[in-house]
Amino acid sequence: MSGAKLFLNGFGLSLSAGAVILVLLLIRSGLARRYSARWRCVIWLLLAVRLLIPLPLESGILQIELPQRLSQPKYGQSDAYSFPQRSAVPNLEAAGQQEEGAADQVSVLPESEVNQEPETTAVLLKKAGPSPLSIACGVWLGGGLLCAAGQLLRYSIWRRRTLRWNQPVQDKSLLKIIKEESSAAKLPKPPRAYYNATLSAPLVLGYFRPMLLLPEEFSARPAAGAVLRHECIHLKRGDLFWKLLLLAAVCVHWYNPLMWIMREAVHQDLELACDEAVLEGRDAAERILYGSALLEHAKKPAARAGVFRGNA
Repeated sequence: MSGAKLFLNGFGLSLSAGAVILVLLLIRSGLARRYSARWRCVIWLLLAVRLLIPLPLESGILQIELPQRLSQPKYGQSDAYSFPQRSAVPNLEAAGQQEEGAADQVSVLPESEVNQEPETTAVLLKKAGPSPLSIACGVWLGGGLLCAAGQLLRYSIWRRRTLRWNQPVQDKSLLKIIKEESSAAKLPKPPRAYYNATLSAPLVLGYFRPMLLLPEEFSARPAAGAVLRHECIHLKRGDLFWKLLLLAAVCVHWYNPLMWIMREAVHQDLELACDEAVLEGRDAAERILYGSALLEHAKKPAARAGVFRGNA
């Protein structure tokens, strides 16, 4: 598949998916009353996976095909270079006269004159420059690479500035709660836990060697278990990988503003899905404590680290 064909397929897919995103955003409040946040996340993430498959849409919703004029014909195959067709009825008498004087009339043209027309065509094609479709394809590719590079650079800077403040958690009571909540979330083993002076709320970081970062004032208070369970559920469900997949879809379709709106909606629904899992089976008193803890963290400025982390 050529680059132009890939771009056109992706553009058509982006427009069709944008219409779906717009509908989902408009009925989001209604979906929230009938379906849990986890099911909404499934819908969003299936849409993100589809956005990364640049196959043509066979459903007829929107199809964009390469115009025939974009494929450059070879010399002698285009109507522009075709010669007038002679009559299909042969003139035998004229043919005989031509054969008699053929030997006297044959002349050899200079090589420069024979090659003059192809050279002129090549020069004209060279002067024409790249087509608008080729320019659009280059802008799309360059924009996607810049978007991905910008997100990666932002995360690298944030990670370097943040992790240098890490201090291992040595509070035995807190480590015990972390172990219990990790087990309740069915994690193979508890994540590495650190205090961090730059954070105002707990978060998990890392894909293959995850770590749990806690604010310095975080302690084994009554709502600590629920807050830690929230972070462990992020790890269990692989939310960091889903956010990375979503970022890839946004970088591919960076020119569509609905993709960026979808990303924010998915982040919110991922957090709500973890909250629902934490509160499942808890009594009213525990729900109030957990809600109070969330409000306390919400009042503080949160550190931004893009899509490479999960936080309460």
